[in-house]
Amino acid sequence: MDLAAYLSEHDLKPANFAARIGVPASTITRILRGERDPRGATIRKIVEGTGGLVTAADLLRDRDAPSGAAMNPGAAGAAA
Repeated sequence: MDLAAYLSEHDLKPANFAARIGVPASTITRILRGERDPRGATIRKIVEGTGGLVTAADLLRDRDAPSGAAMNPGAAGAAA
């Protein structure tokens, strides 16, 4: 389950969830917007805070694409 779905399903606002797990609200907002990839401690806090419903794999899914690839699909192949 992705984090946005978890928050929606549990009727939680990002700021409330962030306070509950002890991270800045801006961190959760940026993760939800795709502006920031979660790192070690934050991943652990999110997984624990969701009771394991959101996994590390859920948080890191679709993060392997190079920066800008979504905006310019031909960019990844052009560098090769």
